[in-house]
Amino acid sequence: MPDHPSTASPLPCRSTIRPGRARRCLGAFALALAALPAASGATLTLVDSRPLAAGASLAPPPWPAGTRWRLDASGLRGPQPLACPQARQQILLLPAQGLFQGAWQADDAVRAQQQAAALGFSRPDTTTLRLECANGSFDLHRAAAERLLTALDGRVLVLRHRAAAGDAQAPVRELLLQHLSEQGSAFDAARVSRLHAWLAPSLSQAFRRWFARPPRPDEAPYLDGDPFTDTQEPPLSLTLGELARRGEQATQLVLVDVGAGRQHRLAYRLQRRDGAGWRITDIDYGDGVTLRQLMRKDMQP
Repeated sequence: MPDHPSTASPLPCRSTIRPGRARRCLGAFALALAALPAASGATLTLVDSRPLAAGASLAPPPWPAGTRWRLDASGLRGPQPLACPQARQQILLLPAQGLFQGAWQADDAVRAQQQAAALGFSRPDTTTLRLECANGSFDLHRAAAERLLTALDGRVLVLRHRAAAGDAQAPVRELLLQHLSEQGSAFDAARVSRLHAWLAPSLSQAFRRWFARPPRPDEAPYLDGDPFTDTQEPPLSLTLGELARRGEQATQLVLVDVGAGRQHRLAYRLQRRDGAGWRITDIDYGDGVTLRQLMRKDMQP
């Protein structure tokens, strides 16, 4: 499997949502756990495999169905060669010609999309979790809510992907993966509702109130653009940065690449509650501005 070159990220710039900013829907990331006992982290379980090229005759994968990997903030652990410790985790959208390290790059866009559709990819662009580590990088392409696909030695590996309640990074990673996959659809109450599993109940309620507020046709809202990426156009990539935990609270940094050498940083705030696992409570855009603060300003008479 070809490697992607790994590049260091420049220092992020701080940014806030304001009228006229560039909107970016992203999509954001998730990978695997190892064939280890249950622990805090997402698990990837090998379900099936098939040749990447139709009709090709290949040896079976080196592991049986049911083999597992574990992904958490520190990287991907499990059987080689898919293990990727201390991974840099990045979420991005890829066209069909860019899937599986460019396996269909020589095909035209229509043919590449047909081959992608045959594997279960339903959109022109696919949300991808890229893990970059010392020995190269791995792409995990999101075909469905609990299905990730990757390629190894000419085979497509079908992996069942499930997050764990104890994984503090999971709400941000999973929300961005799903959110980015809906690029092009309206940002409305229904779309936020589909992300409710990763939002604290109080934040979901704040969104419902915000969407129900009386319209002000002559005023641009304070919360203008995509609140989950602080953009108005889809970002080039999202990189999951440092995860800091303190007791029942945590902060996950996300670096948003908007192109032309411009980046900004978000700080997702999380809280863990008994029986509910970790949930997103707010997003800090920098310069003292947060998601909840902007929604409250929009609700003022």
